[in-house]
Amino acid sequence: MKVVFLSYARVMNQSDPKTWLQKIIFYTGIAEAMARKVKVESVHCIDYEGTLEQHDVTYHFLRLLKLGIVFPLRLHKYVSKLDADVVIVHGLIFPWQLIQLQNTLRKSSRIFVQHHAEKPLRFHKAFFQRYADQRIEGYFFTEAGLARPWIDAQQIKRNEKVHEVMEVSSSFQCTNVDRDKKRYLWVGRLDHNKDPLTLLNGFSIFLKKNPHCVLTIIFRGGTLRSEVEAIIKEERLSGSVILIEDVPHIELEHHYNQSSFVIATSHYEGSGTAVCEAMSCGCIPVLSEIPSFIFMTGRGKVGFLFERGNAQALANALEKSSFIDVEKYREQVLQQFSKHLSHDAIANKMLSVINDGADG
Repeated sequence: MKVVFLSYARVMNQSDPKTWLQKIIFYTGIAEAMARKVKVESVHCIDYEGTLEQHDVTYHFLRLLKLGIVFPLRLHKYVSKLDADVVIVHGLIFPWQLIQLQNTLRKSSRIFVQHHAEKPLRFHKAFFQRYADQRIEGYFFTEAGLARPWIDAQQIKRNEKVHEVMEVSSSFQCTNVDRDKKRYLWVGRLDHNKDPLTLLNGFSIFLKKNPHCVLTIIFRGGTLRSEVEAIIKEERLSGSVILIEDVPHIELEHHYNQSSFVIATSHYEGSGTAVCEAMSCGCIPVLSEIPSFIFMTGRGKVGFLFERGNAQALANALEKSSFIDVEKYREQVLQQFSKHLSHDAIANKMLSVINDGADG
């Protein structure tokens, strides 16, 4: 069996294929894990033409104009020549392209689409998605709740097409078990969706009973920096909250391995890359109760969930975290990552869905 991953994202600020693959390692690691069992190829649209072999995957790169994505005749002709048994398309925002792809592939080729945090489409794209859905065999969502708006909008016709598969993974590793049990970490943009204000308000409440705990906030961009700094000043948190800006991605592994807990206060995520990376390093998750985080924690079996946007609920969850056996809990987190969030786990789940469909 041959599986081809296909991305319609046109990234013209990337001209080095190796650099690009390293940048998207949370996706490429899945393809490379799958390649240990079946033939895998992957197609990308960057500012480079050529192929590259890496970890048993053949990566194809095409340089296309914008019109070449809207009417991807050349791209689809190229993909058709790969003669895939299964095509997995990244993202639910390309229904027009999917309709054209369906008319290009051989009839026995099967199409799956992986959700990357998109929300139901509007206007003409909604019409195209309903049409494209007729020949899409299945969809990979991190958690079934994320698919509900698509089903309600009739852009996915049947619940049976939705399969719970983690969106991304992490290549980071747990390298330090002797870490500060009172150190918490938050990673993200300072914006309304990531909600650092609830983070600070909740942590401030928690500090009143746990004054020796420390929160590190690693951020890049966002519109709420002044509000964040104002809360830190007003609540006198400067001794307990550390702000760090623009940490290179590779250096995050060190910060994860210095922290016992990871906090996420997001209102919406397709999965949660930072949380996944933190869990791969053994950080115990304290997360807002949204669909993707429900899945990642095994529906709350590993970690602590709280109502999103509720600072008191966050403080209560943090209070619970202060009483656990951290070493024992860390082992449970690492087991959850290995079984459900790792590259191998995701690749195996995708192949299981594909093979079950072939048997049916």
